[in-house]
Amino acid sequence: MNSFRRIFRWLPLCLVLVSFSCERTLDEINTSSNTLPDKEIDIKYVLTGVITQSAKISTDIMYGGGELSAATQYLQRDFTSYEENNYEWGGMGFATYYRPIKDSDYIYQRAGAEKTGEEKNYYQAVALIMKAYWYGFLTSAFGDVPYSKAMQAENGGSEFLKPTYDAQKDVFMGIMEDLKTANELLKSVTICKSAVDADVMFRGDGAKWRRFANSLRLRYNIRLSEKSGAGISPSSEIKAMVSNKSEYPLMEANSDNAAIRFIGTDRVNSWLGGPINYSLRSEFYRRKPAATIVNKLVSLNDPRLTAWIRPVDVQIVQGTTNEITLENGAVKRYTNLDIEGRNTDDIPENDINTNLFVGLGIALSSPTQYNLANSVSAYRDKIAALDSKIYLGEAYNPHVSYLSDRYAQNTNPLVPAVLMSCAEVKFLLAEAAHRGWIDGGALTHYINGVKSSLEQHGITDGAAKAVYDRKNNTLIAFDRALYLSNIEKVYEGASNKLEPIMDQKWIALWMSGESWFDWRRVGLPDLNKNIISGSRGQNTPIRFWYEDAFNEKEMVQAVSKLVPATNNQWSKMWLLQ
Repeated sequence: MNSFRRIFRWLPLCLVLVSFSCERTLDEINTSSNTLPDKEIDIKYVLTGVITQSAKISTDIMYGGGELSAATQYLQRDFTSYEENNYEWGGMGFATYYRPIKDSDYIYQRAGAEKTGEEKNYYQAVALIMKAYWYGFLTSAFGDVPYSKAMQAENGGSEFLKPTYDAQKDVFMGIMEDLKTANELLKSVTICKSAVDADVMFRGDGAKWRRFANSLRLRYNIRLSEKSGAGISPSSEIKAMVSNKSEYPLMEANSDNAAIRFIGTDRVNSWLGGPINYSLRSEFYRRKPAATIVNKLVSLNDPRLTAWIRPVDVQIVQGTTNEITLENGAVKRYTNLDIEGRNTDDIPENDINTNLFVGLGIALSSPTQYNLANSVSAYRDKIAALDSKIYLGEAYNPHVSYLSDRYAQNTNPLVPAVLMSCAEVKFLLAEAAHRGWIDGGALTHYINGVKSSLEQHGITDGAAKAVYDRKNNTLIAFDRALYLSNIEKVYEGASNKLEPIMDQKWIALWMSGESWFDWRRVGLPDLNKNIISGSRGQNTPIRFWYEDAFNEKEMVQAVSKLVPATNNQWSKMWLLQ
């Protein structure tokens, strides 16, 4: 007790001394001999940060976190923390997404004050594009978000410290104007030489940034396709863009893709699934391909299956006894269980999949037990003896496929962070043509989208053992002409031509959250039908829900405009009302 009295006796004097010292030497204290003043840091280094931040955040969203990979049915998790698969989502703060926005705004302001001519236009345009990219994601995922008064806390006052959540429509209108401005600014830009080494996405190439800007504008106009009203006219906007390619160039080839390659030398610049970030290999193995994407690729004899996904380590075979064998170098498990009977009953969690490629079922109540995984322990030693390379550590399931080896590396040229691809643009055009908004055949754009996706993932005609022949349970060479002919037949045979377009777009957007926004908008592909034990039956969440205790008053106001007015993953934002 005496110690506390002595502390409180000296506290007033300490406060006076601290106050006096701060007033006398504040400038000196805030100036470090080891750092440069703000304006002496070249904004090209800030640009590098914006692009690399964007790569890391987009990877964390899709691969690190479980919400979007579950909602898009590309990945499922088992072992631990798989409640995200069942759509038991919680509140999500969005401060992380504002970091590249704030830095982009900083670039814009600095470029306006310090740069001239082509260089000024380049930096300001790139800043506007990156702001549009992240604001587009934010408002699409959450609904109303801080926009017009955001990122201005230095102005002081509650107006900027606790900014209003702008209406979603107004955010989209602002994004569109910024992209139009960026397109204009980039008309005079060839290569910004000062940014070549700092721009790790496009190497200072103004033409590629311009294509990205207009392609984003195309994306957001399609996203607004179900909305109408003052200032909203997706059909006329898209028609004007597509009919004047010289004024509004779009991505045309994979060399135009907005993609950032991981270097793979430390945690920050490495692909998240590699050993630098996931030294515990269970983190890689618990993220398994979802049954939806695996089954679709198997049914189409699609070569992207073998590029993205590994065969199961131990294939299940119907037998009369229970045993583990080695056949032609492959470990197989024979079971005397009635596979056909289990697959035709009313309990999908009991199904047994005997394919060479098996995805984890969607929203399982016990994903660690899927496809006889609950009984593997009895055969573990035998499996290890037959093939010591088979992973049998935590989160193992030899009867379900894992992601291919390219996703277990720190860096791989075929696993960049993709903000937008040429393939996506082709499918956006296919939908616009299907809706009658632009001239040209939807089928042509659809086929071109598939071609771009195959090329993007390094799949070439004649590639050996690239296609899973399910009937004969073997891997065969890829016949590109045959595949394209087959998907054309799928398109021609569809009563609703938008279905095959959105199916192939969903495949092409593999490991991207963009397909979630498509599904919410048009309900294609029909993902809900695959859900087994979701927290709300066969329903997929439609938004991220706010977590903003610091600015709760404005957040509550934004929630009041949801339908119903409840801050959760099921309420409809303006875009979906």
